[in-house]
Amino acid sequence: MFPNRFIFRLGKFGSFLALDVVLSVVANLSFFSLYLNQPIRPSLIIFYISSVWALYLADHLWDAFREKERVSDRGKFYLSFRQEIVSFLIFLVFTSLFIGIHFEFSFLEKNLPLLIAFVFSIYLIVKNHSPIPKEILVSAFYCLGLLAPFGSFGGLDLVFWIFFIHVFANVLLTYNTDREFDLLHNTFTMTRYLKPKTVKTLTQILLGLGSFCLLWASIWGNLSFWFLLGLGFTYIWLGVCSFLTGREHPFKSFCELSYLPMFLPQIFFFFSLLP
Repeated sequence: MFPNRFIFRLGKFGSFLALDVVLSVVANLSFFSLYLNQPIRPSLIIFYISSVWALYLADHLWDAFREKERVSDRGKFYLSFRQEIVSFLIFLVFTSLFIGIHFEFSFLEKNLPLLIAFVFSIYLIVKNHSPIPKEILVSAFYCLGLLAPFGSFGGLDLVFWIFFIHVFANVLLTYNTDREFDLLHNTFTMTRYLKPKTVKTLTQILLGLGSFCLLWASIWGNLSFWFLLGLGFTYIWLGVCSFLTGREHPFKSFCELSYLPMFLPQIFFFFSLLP
């Protein structure tokens, strides 16, 4: 009983601090770095981790301040440790700025249009002026941001679309638990206008489409076994999530961690180099 309770609390703590998101980003970068055979610089990995982590912590903190009537467990956590979280958030922002300016300035300069578009989209979402549902914006910028280090915008193959379908399905599932909060704050999301069961059905259709594309890429696109396995288990994991019901944070974290199998190709490659 005690180990299960400890693991649950540890997982909840990790979810509150967006550690599951950080781990998923590293898994995604690891996968595409090997898939495209383009090593990613350590400084760029640190830049991504600090930037994404700061973004999610800021988003969670902002949500905590906006929760008026019924404060969630995550909101209570952020309000209780507000000073510590703000201090760590400032540290992450300065880390991101320092790494970006001193080590990755050329990368930022090259992807300046994407960065400006991303900041503008955040502004539209915050002000509730976005003409595009939040799920589509988040999925698109997440995928484009992950591809940015590899300069692959002009040569997107089927694997990238398979990944996008999974990201979109994941966002739909997790946002499905936020429908009341989004409705209260007038956030333009797809889940506001769809029934919970309809969202899950749509997610399962997307995962079915992505699985078909994955098999197509494996049979006719010469996708190697370990990349197939990594993406395949990622799809299976999220597919299981689409049939689950439960409390918000364990469910969201379980969905987010569906990217962990994307570490498999890199793990196999590492052990294949051992004598």
